[in-house]
Amino acid sequence: MKKVLPFMLILTAATVSTGEVFPRVYLADGNTPLELADANMPFVYRDIMVGTKLTIIVDSNIAEPWSGSLAIADANIGYGVLSARGPKAGEDWSGSHLPAAGDEAVVWWWVESGIEAFDLYTGSTGIQAEDWFIIDYNAINIGTCNVGFYDYGISWDNPIYYLKFSHVRTRDFNEDTKVDFSDFAVLASYWQRGCSEPSWCEGADLDTDGNVNFDDLMLFANYWLEKTQ
Repeated sequence: MKKVLPFMLILTAATVSTGEVFPRVYLADGNTPLELADANMPFVYRDIMVGTKLTIIVDSNIAEPWSGSLAIADANIGYGVLSARGPKAGEDWSGSHLPAAGDEAVVWWWVESGIEAFDLYTGSTGIQAEDWFIIDYNAINIGTCNVGFYDYGISWDNPIYYLKFSHVRTRDFNEDTKVDFSDFAVLASYWQRGCSEPSWCEGADLDTDGNVNFDDLMLFANYWLEKTQ
């Protein structure tokens, strides 16, 4: 995996040890951490609903030039999607690199050979050991999506690790971005009724067993008051 930028010569490739630059995953508010599925399994996160938006912040405890990327490849494409923040100046998504990333920092989207990625480059001066980059993530289909985190000072071709997301059916049946009493009313309206694909009773048959019952109610309650955007 490699994307060469025309201005790459102004950047100094820095070899850093794993953990000095690392991603943190939050809900869309950018403040609430997304819980892990298991405290003993780093970067494997608890299930999120289709339609959920996350914020990935790349943080650092060093103040040195760095380059890397967040990427979705091959079979994972179509389940989750990464997006950067504007304004966009040329090829650079300037809203996705923060002041601590230094002067001339760059975020560049590219797609090539079954990979969709955002390259992340700090500047060569003005770098601070704080939050460097911010990239958004959206769960768009039921299934799993692994987002590779690359440190180009270590390897251009292999991620340091994957951020692992699992997407489940939405409980936001009326698509108003929040799971609340309006969605519960939809579930209640189909209580003990038979369901079939493709609608599965407007999504209320969450386990798709052909009936809306207590199993679906429990699955629904797990996401009470969660937001999908």
